[in-house]
Amino acid sequence: MAALKAKNVVPERRRINNDIRDNTVAFLDKKGFKSTPSVSNKFMVDTHKPTREAIAALRKENVFVGRPWPSMPTSIRVSVGTAEEMKKFQDAFVKSFA
Repeated sequence: MAALKAKNVVPERRRINNDIRDNTVAFLDKKGFKSTPSVSNKFMVDTHKPTREAIAALRKENVFVGRPWPSMPTSIRVSVGTAEEMKKFQDAFVKSFA
């Protein structure tokens, strides 16, 4: 409740989340992986591999992502974390799919 009452907290955290998400999506795009447009704390990225295989590959790197979506058989759902967490995701992603 305190964060909601403070005028700067939510906008600042939204800006930070957006910057981290946009940085990660740009990184993936440079590597040739397309993501769905997002304005939230998550996004979908096409790994070019079956989703269950992609989830298992990232799990081996100690990175955990969302469940499979039948309508998107090669995509994973990624929740946006801290800058450090998303750097770990980027490193694991390159190691697993590059």
